[in-house]
Amino acid sequence: MSTDAETAGAGVQVREGAIRLRDGRRLAFVESGDLNGLPVFFIHGNPGSRYMRHPDDRLTHGLGVRLITPDRPGYGLSDYQPGRTLLDFPDDLEQLANALKVGRFALFGVSAGGPYVAASAWKLGSRLTRAAIVCGASPLKRPGAMEGVNRDYRNAYSLAAWPEWLLHPLMAMHDRQVRANPDKALAGVLAHASPDDRAVLADPLIAAQVQGWRREATRHGVAGMRREAHILASPWNVPLEEIRCEVDLWYWEGDSIVPPQMGRYLASRIPRAVPHFFPGGGHFSVYSHWRDILAPLVHEGV
Repeated sequence: MSTDAETAGAGVQVREGAIRLRDGRRLAFVESGDLNGLPVFFIHGNPGSRYMRHPDDRLTHGLGVRLITPDRPGYGLSDYQPGRTLLDFPDDLEQLANALKVGRFALFGVSAGGPYVAASAWKLGSRLTRAAIVCGASPLKRPGAMEGVNRDYRNAYSLAAWPEWLLHPLMAMHDRQVRANPDKALAGVLAHASPDDRAVLADPLIAAQVQGWRREATRHGVAGMRREAHILASPWNVPLEEIRCEVDLWYWEGDSIVPPQMGRYLASRIPRAVPHFFPGGGHFSVYSHWRDILAPLVHEGV
């Protein structure tokens, strides 16, 4: 395992690292917040990377959270895994926890990271103290799955079901456009954002953070993102009714990317779901509610 630490200010440190998994793949990660605190693994969205977190690390540090964020396969510095499925990632996560000498831990994921939280909560069982799904996608192969989704994302979810060989050139072209003009790409996000999301993204630190993890996501191309689209459009094969830990579900009515009906579907099937549904807000409310989301995860781990 390799690591590299840097000071983020006010005694806060950020540490980058990577491990070799059993099959030889590299898995990269970032640790932030209180490096001696309670471990919480954070699963990024799509596109996303190990750099996704609140830009003010003092919030994480103040809660005593050791936030560990891995790049999923094919993102950032993590090697691509051909043919991976939703249920493959919990094994990577467990190997990372073992390498970091972490026993039990909390877990939360945002947007496309949500399905991986559900899969890990089921597959890793008692290894988890508590979990949270924030604006997390639910299975798309069900009636009413697109209710409340805006037009652009309805199209994106439909495209996700295309064969990967056909989807790849479209995603590669879009990625080149985003990388060539990140400000224009952010403006495109804002055009469909709720008023609350626009207020969140008006913070230059948050806007820069969003652009940073988006650019890092496709450092080595769009193969990881392409596979992610396939996974999102496929059946989960996760028996949600068998998840045993408490799972906080955080959703906002202003989110037209992953609307609250997706969270209500999960709440109806996860036995120990703890719903947090709010008016207003949006898909980026993870930033404005960062402490609220982390606090129950830390309390459960004490």
